[in-house]
Amino acid sequence: MRIIHTDAAPSHSGPVPQAVEAGGWIYVSALFGADPRTHEIPADARAEAEQLFTNLAAILAAAGADLTAVVRVGIVMRGLQRDRPAFNEVWKQRFGDHRPARSAIESTDFGRAGESPRFMIEVTAYRG
Repeated sequence: MRIIHTDAAPSHSGPVPQAVEAGGWIYVSALFGADPRTHEIPADARAEAEQLFTNLAAILAAAGADLTAVVRVGIVMRGLQRDRPAFNEVWKQRFGDHRPARSAIESTDFGRAGESPRFMIEVTAYRG
């Protein structure tokens, strides 16, 4: 198992890596749309989703992959009905014709203390 880390995406506090790779499979830990340097969450849903996908692309690049390697995405949204349209716009823009499997659930309590992210994703990708 290889630990994946890049300064171009937010780091976790504690013992959680940004991602791990094993046998060509890349598992991205809980990921947010926070700025990698300031950890600030953008003010609107679309900007947060855009930052989240920028963070994901940076982690995948550090693992030697890109968004076309994504096989599955699990999504947690603070306001599923409210924020899904903005998230889906960015999803379509970033993935294009690539269609990974996905699920989405709503939860009102996730993220770091003092932050209120709208989105969290966990990703499985295959570099092969």
